[in-house]
Amino acid sequence: MSGLTFIKARKARKGPGRSIIYTTGDGTECKYSGGDPAWRSNNPGNLVPGKISKRNGAIGVAGGFAIFPDYEAGHRALLDSLKASHGNKSLQDMITVFAPPSESKTKRYLRFLRAKTGVSDNRKIADFSSAEFEKLWRAILRLADS
Repeated sequence: MSGLTFIKARKARKGPGRSIIYTTGDGTECKYSGGDPAWRSNNPGNLVPGKISKRNGAIGVAGGFAIFPDYEAGHRALLDSLKASHGNKSLQDMITVFAPPSESKTKRYLRFLRAKTGVSDNRKIADFSSAEFEKLWRAILRLADS
């Protein structure tokens, strides 16, 4: 199923929990079951619905997370979110919003991001070099998989 672009998606009413039913342009339906939520929803940043998800083509919602038509759209939304919503924040400020302590292991995530990016000061994400920014989003992808 990888490589397909979907035009709409919905949470499955029957079958394994948390399954997503995708519809292609010709009306064919495909079910994504199992795996992690980021994979099922083509949402590698585990972004919630909102302005950024919408402007990057989100086609549905499941389990409180936006569903994207393909992985590339979900990845673009993650990068957009980091720049637009979190660009003026430090790593610590960003991760507190991105993965709040009430839902995540925020302190552990912060240590992980600092180790992966080499950034440990209060520098804003917008001031990261291209290489540091790439290390950041790649590290976030690894967090989404954990």
